[in-house]
Amino acid sequence: MNPDPAAASPANTTDASIGIVVSDWHKEITNALLEEAIATLEHCGVDKEDIYVAHVPTAMELPFAARQMSIEQEPSAVIVLGCSTQADDPMFAYVGQTVSQSLTHLNLHSDIPYIFGVLLTPTLEDAKRLSSGQGNKGAESAETALRMVNMMYGLLNS
Repeated sequence: MNPDPAAASPANTTDASIGIVVSDWHKEITNALLEEAIATLEHCGVDKEDIYVAHVPTAMELPFAARQMSIEQEPSAVIVLGCSTQADDPMFAYVGQTVSQSLTHLNLHSDIPYIFGVLLTPTLEDAKRLSSGQGNKGAESAETALRMVNMMYGLLNS
């Protein structure tokens, strides 16, 4: 069941700001993820000025940029968007493991959530499917970010 995006909105979206770091590798895919993430955030009440976007060349740079985004912009959460396919990347397993472990480390040692929105698929066709239409992982990542911000808001204000 896909939750209603509005239900994921923080209690006070005027206080929510979201960083998005996106890889330019497979730009057609990652731009589709980015567009849906932004649309979902705005639909849920996050002001456009409170959405910060940074681009990096490949998925390997995502963790560093996410950390820098958290330091420089001080967002409520950072969404990390990227794409790596097994069919065209001989380092597919290494990239996926490194990025996921790095984001796990950031989540365990930071005061904000880092949301994993990196597509790790066997083929480019699989990635295209996950970045288009209903079930777009960019929108899903935005919903997750807002749910985590809402969770933190609840913990801090209880």
